[in-house]
Amino acid sequence: MDQLITLPLTSLEVPHSRYRLTNLRQITMGCDVAFTVNVREGRVLLGVIENHGNGGDTWFNAATFDHRQAMREFTASCRWKGEPTSEEDVYGHLVDEHELSLAARRCARTRKSLLRGLDADGDTVHTTEAGAPSVWLARGDYPYMNQLARELRELRPSPGSWQVWDGEQWKDLKLPTG
Repeated sequence: MDQLITLPLTSLEVPHSRYRLTNLRQITMGCDVAFTVNVREGRVLLGVIENHGNGGDTWFNAATFDHRQAMREFTASCRWKGEPTSEEDVYGHLVDEHELSLAARRCARTRKSLLRGLDADGDTVHTTEAGAPSVWLARGDYPYMNQLARELRELRPSPGSWQVWDGEQWKDLKLPTG
């Protein structure tokens, strides 16, 4: 297998970075979020990843049979935490990477921080934004760190740890206790 590329925000390992997601459309449904997002290679539309938001599967609707085969090969090569993963999980991680990259760019423009809360297995259970530059949070010298820690502790399920995106990588967030 060729060298895999690790996506920075989700850590999904992919065989190449030629595919990109565009035109994400979402709507909150009764039990989940319905969405569609285009998958492109350059200017070519390969197909659409979609979920109806009713607790069902996420799938890929290919524009052509060849695009369907290319996506199958792509997803079969992907790894999550070093292990093979399902097509549906790959689609979910790709959508998460896209959403997080949009949020990270928005935070950088507005001098806010993108945070993620991790469970004991290292999986993201929350993402949120904080109204302070990430450099302050990463250094731990944000003057309202106690207030931020209280707000983050109220979230359920309660993450075991928090990280802040510094524009290039996730860094552990040292929150005061108490």
